[in-house]
Amino acid sequence: MTDLVVIACIAFDHRSEPDGLKRFKACLLQCPQVERAMEVCGTFDLILQGHCSDMAEFTAGMDRLREPLAQYTTRVETNFVARTVNRQSPVSAPSGAMWLPCKDGRRRIEHRLIDKIVAEGDYMRVHVGSWDCLVHDTMAHLVAELADQGFVQLHRSSLVRITFIERLLHDGRRWKARLCDGSEMWVAKSHTPDVLRIMAGESSMDPASSPKPDPAGDVPATINENELKLTL
Repeated sequence: MTDLVVIACIAFDHRSEPDGLKRFKACLLQCPQVERAMEVCGTFDLILQGHCSDMAEFTAGMDRLREPLAQYTTRVETNFVARTVNRQSPVSAPSGAMWLPCKDGRRRIEHRLIDKIVAEGDYMRVHVGSWDCLVHDTMAHLVAELADQGFVQLHRSSLVRITFIERLLHDGRRWKARLCDGSEMWVAKSHTPDVLRIMAGESSMDPASSPKPDPAGDVPATINENELKLTL
């Protein structure tokens, strides 16, 4: 049974020797403890989700990686997942709709067509493509209604369809999401683990798209693959 689920955010040192950096990255992606990987833009270059049995194993693994991490990275931050939210895939998720106010009455909008919802005082502005409307509702109620429909809460005042997020950017100590309409929203610290976990889950690498590691004989002597197995 997995006791610790870890999310590691890694910034590579692009001044490092290119071939060595490429092999180091390939070894990280092939570690048995690594379950998912996501390449991102911003402060970090790679987000990994993995597991270890306890803190002792995690600490020992990081100690073994001290040398290659110092050689090929400029920054590493880790988070331990405290709670897992199981979500249905978009294909199998139940369909639903909302009746939204429009000029001549009410308009039925399927949940999958909603891009984002932003709080404005006691009202919620629902964005559907280039059209939007105000709804007298609460964010808590909308989150409950759309939680299983492929949406994620970025902040207490914003709810976004996961597939409407184009990119995650790291700015200092905070994350922000760049949406498909060009707008950007800050991710609250309390919602960051959920956002990273959901995005990492969507980007789990399949065999066809996963980077192919170089033959084991080509791995530099400074990198020990057996030690890399305890990356997380």
